[in-house]
Amino acid sequence: MRRPVLTARARIAFAFGAIFLVLGTALLATVNVLSRESTRQRATTIARMAVPVEVVRPGEPVSMSTVYRVSGDVSAAASQEMTVWSAAALLITALLAVGVGYWTAGRVLRPVQGAFESQRRFISNASHELRTPLAVQRTAIQVGLDGDPTPEELARTKATLLETNRHSERLIDGLLVLARSERGLDSCERVDLAAVVADEVAAVTGQATQNGVRLRLTAATAPMQGNRVLLAQLAGNLLRNAVGYNHPGGSVEVDVRPGRLTVVNTGPPVPGPEVDGLFEPFRRGAGRERLGGGVGLGLSIVRSIARAHGGTAKAAPRAEGGLRVTVDFPSRDRRPVRGAGNCAISPHRPAAEAPPWRSGAQPRVPRLRARRGRSRSSPRP
Repeated sequence: MRRPVLTARARIAFAFGAIFLVLGTALLATVNVLSRESTRQRATTIARMAVPVEVVRPGEPVSMSTVYRVSGDVSAAASQEMTVWSAAALLITALLAVGVGYWTAGRVLRPVQGAFESQRRFISNASHELRTPLAVQRTAIQVGLDGDPTPEELARTKATLLETNRHSERLIDGLLVLARSERGLDSCERVDLAAVVADEVAAVTGQATQNGVRLRLTAATAPMQGNRVLLAQLAGNLLRNAVGYNHPGGSVEVDVRPGRLTVVNTGPPVPGPEVDGLFEPFRRGAGRERLGGGVGLGLSIVRSIARAHGGTAKAAPRAEGGLRVTVDFPSRDRRPVRGAGNCAISPHRPAAEAPPWRSGAQPRVPRLRARRGRSRSSPRP
C-alpha cells in the first residue's frame, strides 16, 4: 500500500504552520518566564504597601509571611491563567497560519503549476509532431522502395520524402525561434517597425499572388526599440498565417502605426471560444488543419515575441470569416530594459525617421539578409 504523498502546496502550508508554532511557542515561553518573575515581585511590593497594620480583625494577628503567601498564590494563579489562554490562542493562531499558508502557497504556485502543465503539454505535442514526419518517411520508404520500384514510384517517394523533410525543418526552426523568444531579449536596437513589416509583406507577395489573395499595407513611421530579427519573425508569421489560412479572392489588410501592428484577413469562420487556443503551440482550430501548410507554431511565436518586447498579442474573430490579430508594443515614454522582456524606446534617443508610405503602396526598403545555408525563398515557421 502506497503512502499518500502530500502536494507541494500542502507541504508549504504545514511547514509555514510548524515554523509559526515553534516561533510562537518560544515567544510565549519567554514572555511567561519574564512575566512570572515580574508579577511575583510586584505582588510582594503591593502586599507590603497594602497592609500597614499587623491586625486585620480584632484579636487575630496576621504575620507578614501569610500576606506574602497569599500574594504568591495570586501571582501563580494569574501566571497559570495567562499560560493557558496564551497556549489556546497560540494553537488557534497556528491553525489560522496553516490556512493562510495554504492559501498563499496556492496563489504563488498557481502560475508555476500552469507553466509546468503548459511545458508538459508542449513537450507532448512537440514529440507527436516530430514523430509524425518520421512515420511518414518510414512508410514512404517501406512502400515506395519495396521490391523493384518503377521510376514513377521512385519519383513519388522522393517527392514525399523531400516534402516531409521540409516540414520537419520548418517545425524544428519554429521550435528554435519559440525557445529563443521565450528567453527574452538579450539586446535592443532602434528599429522602424513599418520597415520591418514592409519587408515581410514583400516577401509573402509571391505566395499571396499564387493563392489569389490581395495584400494591402497601410504604414506609418513606427520607431521602437527591439530585436529586428525577432520582429521580422513576428511579422512574417502573421502574414504567412493570414495568406495561408485564406481563400482565393480573399484579402489581407496590414496596418502599422506607432506601438501597434494589426493584420486583418478573410478566411474560414473561427468560433469565438477557439480563438485563444490558436495561440497555443500546435493548435490550428477546427477546419484549419488542411489550410496554410504550417506546423501550428505561427501564432505561438507571435505572442512569445510580443511578450519578449513587453507587448501583447490578441486575436478576434470576424463575423464574415477570418481573424483580426492586433499586436501592441509598449509606449515610447518607457526606457528599454534589457533581458527583462521589456524593451521600449527611450524618449531621449529618437529612432531614425522613415519616409511616409501611402496606403497600399509597396515601399522600397532593404531586404533582410538571408541566413547562411538557407535560400531566400525558403519558408520560415
